[in-house]
Amino acid sequence: MKSAPFEYARPTTLTEALDLLDRHGEDCKPLAGGQSLVPLLAMRLARPSLLVDLDRVPELRGFSAERVGAMATNAQLERRAGDLPPVIAAALPHIGHFQIRNRGTVGGSLAHLDPAGEWPALALLLEAELTVESKRLGRRTLSAGQFMRGPMTTALGADELLLSVSWPRWPAGARWAFAEVARRPGDFALAGAACTVIAGRTRAVVFAVGPLPQLAGDGGFEVTGDLHASAAYRREVGKRLLDRVMTQAAM
Repeated sequence: MKSAPFEYARPTTLTEALDLLDRHGEDCKPLAGGQSLVPLLAMRLARPSLLVDLDRVPELRGFSAERVGAMATNAQLERRAGDLPPVIAAALPHIGHFQIRNRGTVGGSLAHLDPAGEWPALALLLEAELTVESKRLGRRTLSAGQFMRGPMTTALGADELLLSVSWPRWPAGARWAFAEVARRPGDFALAGAACTVIAGRTRAVVFAVGPLPQLAGDGGFEVTGDLHASAAYRREVGKRLLDRVMTQAAM
């Protein structure tokens, strides 16, 4: 199929991008890497009248050890993985195939909020803060928990953009582990888990097993089944992965 007709804008400043979103609202879609939106357009599951390409907005780029701009691609981060918390570095190669990582962005993954996505799980694990902005509400900061409302549903308004995601400085001596199961390398995860131990505090998350990534401090978590894997399979594999990462991080 081909997408429904739409107009196309390519702003060069954040102000220009926010102006477009403010004027067009629900009829407008921001375009980041396009790895999720373009297939939805092709299947006509999304039918915006305007696409706002964010590729030339400099305020959305760049990253450091504690902050990543929304338009940073996964491949860019992978090439400088040593500058990032090691649990992020371990997760990056699991995010799709290289071609997807080459175009797919951190902000696009978080805004799309696929339950099987690695970035929502990492944001929750690392107690990340997400900075968003619109002309209507100005700039605000949301915790990962506040940002994530449900599968593929976020707290972003139609006129808001995700600007960046940040997390606390990774301390020396912190331990971590990451694991996921997929049918083939590059496929969506069927179940995944990650864990950090920082200053004696253990924090673990499971993902791709339910409607959202979930903290799993007591070992329990919600599971759902679909055509890719049953709820029983996800519960069993999720428990085993959770046990694995918690054991590895404690060593």
